[in-house]
Amino acid sequence: MQNKIVQILTVASSIGSPSDSSAKGPLILKKSTYAANLSTADNSVSFNWHESLVVANNDKNSLKILKKQSSYITQFVQQQIEDEYPFLILSGDHSSAIGTWSGVLNSLPVESSFALIWIDAHMDAHTLSTSLTGNLHGMPVSVLLGEAEHDLQESCPARHSLQGKNLYMFGMRSYEADELVLLSKNAVNVFDCKRIEQEGGTANVLKELIQTVSRCYDKFAISLDMDAIDPKDAPGVTVREATGLLAADVITALDETAFGDNFIGLEISEFDPALDIAGKTEKLVFELVKSIYL
Repeated sequence: MQNKIVQILTVASSIGSPSDSSAKGPLILKKSTYAANLSTADNSVSFNWHESLVVANNDKNSLKILKKQSSYITQFVQQQIEDEYPFLILSGDHSSAIGTWSGVLNSLPVESSFALIWIDAHMDAHTLSTSLTGNLHGMPVSVLLGEAEHDLQESCPARHSLQGKNLYMFGMRSYEADELVLLSKNAVNVFDCKRIEQEGGTANVLKELIQTVSRCYDKFAISLDMDAIDPKDAPGVTVREATGLLAADVITALDETAFGDNFIGLEISEFDPALDIAGKTEKLVFELVKSIYL
């Protein structure tokens, strides 16, 4: 059996976030003692850490810098897909998603079906005109759907947009009406916390969602914002929200799911080490990675 080598890019950026310290998160993860344990006993799965992308964060919410960041990440992802490697993006803020998933959209054949599971406390579907904060980490979904204003949309290297019906958003519990309208217009599948509880709880619903997507699409991937997790389990995030998905339930769903060759990549964002408590969130990031890849 051919060994699986997961290619990792750490994106030390908080360009779209109000927190400067979130940019340090990916670098801390790269040096973490937990990183040394990322392999299987027989080395059938290993992890290759690439040189970090370090982004200047002195000009917050700069569309010029966002465009450069997105282009770099897109090129990295495209290369991994071309070489048939699974990838892992560890980023300081979720604006990285513009580059990550543009890379996938540009690489897969037109006839190939692709689904993205987006696990997050927020919808990240604001535009420049609807955002109350102007922070770009709250806008990547609108960009990927092709719904952002021209200046913001230009930061997206994707040659075509992600279709809303192929986007599955999971764990939402804090969002504005404008975002819900945009997602509804694009027929995005939304599993907010209320729906999740009504349909059987996090572990059951997430497991069923992943299995269904895996069965129905040629390729699929996951973008996970750490603030989706209950702050009791993941305190080290930039924008904490009350309650959330229990870490144990998410890990159970991932552990009990067989991720086959049609799972092509994972993105984890928004770990903020300055807000972590006793390294809980740092450890959890690696538990999540292990649940999928090991």
